[in-house]
Amino acid sequence: MPIREYYPNQKPYKMCYVEDPFGIVFEVYSHSYDLTYSQGSYSK
Repeated sequence: MPIREYYPNQKPYKMCYVEDPFGIVFEVYSHSYDLTYSQGSYSK
């Protein structure tokens, strides 16, 4: 999938789903899950 940006033009948080050669799909985040989804992250 294309790289998804959270809070474009505000914070550099990104994530994407990737698949390894064995077909296992997992998420890759540029920042910790807690930091990306914490209550304070949603400031506008």
